[in-house]
Amino acid sequence: MLSGLDEEQRVLRGIASRETARLRDGTRPWTWWLERAVLHGRRFGYTNTLLIAAQWRAAIDVRSYEEWQAAGRQVRRGETGIRVFGPSGGVRAVFDVAQTTGLPLRAGSRDASPSWDWSEHVRHLHVVEADSVGFLVRAWLGLEPRPPVFPVNAFWAGPDAGDRILRLARRLYSAACGQAPSVGIMDAAHRFFQARRPESWVPAYLAGRGFPLGVQRRWQLGHAPPGPRALTDHLRGLGHDDEQIVASGLAKPAGERSDDDGLHDTFRDRLMFAIRTADGAIAGFLGRRRDGAEGPKYLNGPATALFHKSELLYGLHEARDRFAAGARPVLVEGPLDAIAVAVAGDPRHAAVATCGLSLTGAQLGALGGVADLAATGVLVALDGDPAGRSGAVRAWETLARVAGPVDLVALPSGRDPADLLHEGGRAAVRRALRTHTPLADAVVDAAIERAGGALATVEERLAALRAAASVIAERPSEAARQAVRAAERTGVPIWLVTEALIEAARRPRRAGPPRPAG
Repeated sequence: MLSGLDEEQRVLRGIASRETARLRDGTRPWTWWLERAVLHGRRFGYTNTLLIAAQWRAAIDVRSYEEWQAAGRQVRRGETGIRVFGPSGGVRAVFDVAQTTGLPLRAGSRDASPSWDWSEHVRHLHVVEADSVGFLVRAWLGLEPRPPVFPVNAFWAGPDAGDRILRLARRLYSAACGQAPSVGIMDAAHRFFQARRPESWVPAYLAGRGFPLGVQRRWQLGHAPPGPRALTDHLRGLGHDDEQIVASGLAKPAGERSDDDGLHDTFRDRLMFAIRTADGAIAGFLGRRRDGAEGPKYLNGPATALFHKSELLYGLHEARDRFAAGARPVLVEGPLDAIAVAVAGDPRHAAVATCGLSLTGAQLGALGGVADLAATGVLVALDGDPAGRSGAVRAWETLARVAGPVDLVALPSGRDPADLLHEGGRAAVRRALRTHTPLADAVVDAAIERAGGALATVEERLAALRAAASVIAERPSEAARQAVRAAERTGVPIWLVTEALIEAARRPRRAGPPRPAG
């Protein structure tokens, strides 16, 4: 039986699915969604724009209770919230400006730079996506563009294409305005964190882990002070208003239960890592707590116009020169692991960290933009514990598309690259990176164990074989070797393995995103 929250999520997903179906079958034109995205797309994603339009047809400016507070307005008592999905997938309430009272809203600047040309930024997109991005950017700039002509049936409609369109449109809008307000405030926060590192617990802690002061400075590591508003007060002193600070993810309203109706810093008493886009702009931060302190070990900032953690890899910008020189990418979990690989000093390797996430297609695309993956392949060095091994297996779904070799480092149980650096120095990290096996071996073995159990019966062995064949079919270049391994593991004749592979290869593959035009 579903709980009340689960039922609400199910209902909202149903509404979004129904509206998407109407776009796909032509009941609603794609321009209908674009017009809603003009109103709500700078704050919300594809699905939430549908939910807002379905619940409050006349909504023009929708924000959370806390965001309205930061803007100097209050939600009127008794108003019913518009239900949308929050960044973590839960349900939250937002409100239209018509449901609030208070200070008049400040108009934002919308003057485009006369030299700005976004055509280069959309050439790689499917023509539908490029036209949609161009329409949104022009509309947000107040240029009143004519909607492009789209096919009657928007077969591309859905969160993948919709969110991709919105993310690029937001970035191009900020660049066209010449504003980049989030970039400026993020740089100010980064300088603040770095300036406070020397007097904190961070230098001694890192030095004890094998990261001396020179490494700390080179990687521009910082410290967020423990006070509730140290960063917020600093940014206010530089002229940044509360709405900017909240929108950048650096602070959040104290909340109704607090006696303080102001803002509280997102990061407090944490070792700070700046997460950059491939071109070097600071998109957000990751904070590690002091050992023994309360709270999550690592804390990501919230999603913002710049920070989408499923698209970013820690260390990608810092390692760009080594990738250009042919270094093999090493996929690790945490930022200290990425730094540990760099400290090890082997020019053949350079690491990027997923920061606790499973590798996504967007992250792999970003990596492929700076490294020649067909030549180097990828080396996976996640933690040597059950969770790390499971993470490596999950990464296979994304990494299977890499043309080059994809290998798994044999890390000791319960150890990661940062642990190896601490315990055995640079040589221990270099030795570990030289000891690896194909990741496909681990993935095939996991599929056999999961589907076949003890392999005690014919049915269990056949189930294991079918599961293994589905994995092997993802990488035809390794099929011969993996077929032999699967036959040995399951005790099934090689000819039967071959038949299972042929059957698996005939199954339809899941459709991917639209291909770029031209």
